[in-house]
Amino acid sequence: MPAFVQSIGFVFTIFITSTIHAETKLDWEPEKTWVFVVGLLEWEHSEIYSSFPEAMKDRRDEQLVRFFKDAGVPGDQINYLKDKQATKRRIEKEFADFLDQTDEDDLLIFYFCGHGSRNHQTRQTWFANYDAGEEDDSAWNVKQIFKTIEDHFSGSRALLLADCCHSGALYDEAKRRADSDISYAVITSSYSHNTSTGRWTFSDALMSGLRGDGLVDLNGDHVIDFQELARFNELELAFLEGQKSMAHATDEFPLRARISPSQGNVRPRVGQRLEVLYKGKWFKAKSIDADGDQLKVHYVNYGNSWDEWVGPERIRPYQPAQFAQGDKVDVRWDRDGKWYHATVRDAWYGLHLIKYDDDSSEDEWVGPHAIRLRQR
Repeated sequence: MPAFVQSIGFVFTIFITSTIHAETKLDWEPEKTWVFVVGLLEWEHSEIYSSFPEAMKDRRDEQLVRFFKDAGVPGDQINYLKDKQATKRRIEKEFADFLDQTDEDDLLIFYFCGHGSRNHQTRQTWFANYDAGEEDDSAWNVKQIFKTIEDHFSGSRALLLADCCHSGALYDEAKRRADSDISYAVITSSYSHNTSTGRWTFSDALMSGLRGDGLVDLNGDHVIDFQELARFNELELAFLEGQKSMAHATDEFPLRARISPSQGNVRPRVGQRLEVLYKGKWFKAKSIDADGDQLKVHYVNYGNSWDEWVGPERIRPYQPAQFAQGDKVDVRWDRDGKWYHATVRDAWYGLHLIKYDDDSSEDEWVGPHAIRLRQR
């Protein structure tokens, strides 16, 4: 706050003006793509769901819609509801009507941004439509999203994307539908039990991949595939926000499915995730330019005015501390700032999947600044 099946046989050819001069064949076709976007930055009940006024400028839901229009997706195959338009009744009706128009082998791309909530007793997750209130069923249930797709979509593949708290519920639900006739792929900003940043970090990473940013082309083959897009999002969210992006694709939705041509090679040492020494403390930063052994860095969560050139004596790779599976730790809870006993279940890139000693609590991923070795 992507499912492309190799056996389909159609391609989308793009001509690009970069170091790649040949045609790049992708595993999706605009004429067979349907895009449903729901973007909310304000709500009727602002006392329950706070607005995001700072996010109104250059809102990424609009950028996503513009991208697919420019890519050649027909206008009547794009449905975009934002803010006051996105009431529960209108979302549900237009989503079903929209999917009723699809044909065999079509691709659905679904994107939601805004607020999400989870009832930890019922284990149900809800996306907050404009008129969502205090009651759970006043919002858009994640299970209902899948039910609508199953009941109304005639195509074969659905890519679901969400930038909101508890968005990983899409991941959980997609995994439960391995036997569906529809091949699902999912990339979300957070784990289903976790909140998500109020910034556009996830959507920015997503747009970088769609636009062919060379930094997302992790293997350097000049094509960005689903697996690379998912991995880039995972790394960006972990590094910049300390949260776990989730991704899943069914067997019929290949990880190597080609999404976008890469817009050329990345300059060596640019785009690295680093720590930089400044006045005796280490700060997270990304390299944005290089000249010999000097790097120009941008500090995470600081304005561009702080960008500076630094030498190797002030740089080290980002290597966050990590606990081992089974370690007994204390975890700081966001809601009250207090520390609670927990056990590490998994760890990756400074993030830890933990289970609270209180068995009534759900597990969650926590960032490096919210975990410490248990204090006896």
